[in-house]
Amino acid sequence: MIRSVLFALMVAVGLLGAAEARAHAVLVESTPPADAEVVGAKVEFHLRYNSRIDAKRSRLSLKGPGGSRTLLPVQGANEAELVARAEGLAPGRYILFWDVLSVDGHVSRGQVPFLTIAP
Repeated sequence: MIRSVLFALMVAVGLLGAAEARAHAVLVESTPPADAEVVGAKVEFHLRYNSRIDAKRSRLSLKGPGGSRTLLPVQGANEAELVARAEGLAPGRYILFWDVLSVDGHVSRGQVPFLTIAP
């Protein structure tokens, strides 16, 4: 009897851990996509995650030929999307670094490299 109760308890704890792990924000789609070529000096970023994120506590930064700059992310069309804009970009290779806080309280990080070319 005790073994059955312990086994059921272990399964329940394992399921709780699995549900928590799924709540971490994972980038599922970005515009521009990774390694894209963007024409022009203005880029609008749309980052969509697999779970809700806290836009107010998330950060975006851009590193490229002109140095680094911090972007102001805002909530997108839903709670799983961030939107930001960068203007005045010189042609060259850039990396968008994202650092988001998911609703489970965990921070996820990643990057989206892309290239801007003159029109």
